[in-house]
Amino acid sequence: MPAEPPAFRCDIELSLGGRLLRAELVDEARCLSSAVYGGGLGRVRTWVNLQVAPDYARTDPETHLAEATNGFAGPVVGMLTAAKVDAVQDITNGTARVLATVGLGHPTAAAVLAATVHQPPPAPAGAPARVGTINVFAVVAVPLTEAGLAGAFITAVEAKAQALAAAGVQAANAPGWATGTASDALVIACPPAQPAEPFAGPATPHGADLARAVFEAVLRGCRAWRER
Repeated sequence: MPAEPPAFRCDIELSLGGRLLRAELVDEARCLSSAVYGGGLGRVRTWVNLQVAPDYARTDPETHLAEATNGFAGPVVGMLTAAKVDAVQDITNGTARVLATVGLGHPTAAAVLAATVHQPPPAPAGAPARVGTINVFAVVAVPLTEAGLAGAFITAVEAKAQALAAAGVQAANAPGWATGTASDALVIACPPAQPAEPFAGPATPHGADLARAVFEAVLRGCRAWRER
């Protein structure tokens, strides 16, 4: 009988070099991502979160990230943030591990009625730019179908919004709690094995693990942001 393939390992080697946070998986994983580099439905071996200046104005972020990650174990999924990447939150809960960096300079509500739009006051002359991005890399140690990855993506976004409400983060563009920022990015990764689970909502054990890990990582990130 042919030997069984080695079991997928979701171990992560986390490293920080200057302004670049890198998380390298032991094994290549399937993923669904909104990242600017390597986004979509695909594969990931290395995730990077590159810290840039608040007034970052390059119009070729894909090229920038390709240059910054040259030589890294691929496939690479990359994000940009002006939040401090050395303040990454690293949370493991059951079958899920989540890395998150949080910047709250531009908290927004996703759905805004025209009659309730709030325009934040202009920053005083010479004031530092307001940093605002929440980047999340989540690994679920349970194989998921494409639909399962989409369900996990929804679960993670809902947990992020729940954490912002728990932290009391007000939206700058409307009354009420913020649901995120306009530039947030998310990666959900899982083993490429079969059979795969078609569901990853918060009512499933692995979805619940993911939700709690994202909630805790973003909540801690909000608190760390305020302390800074």
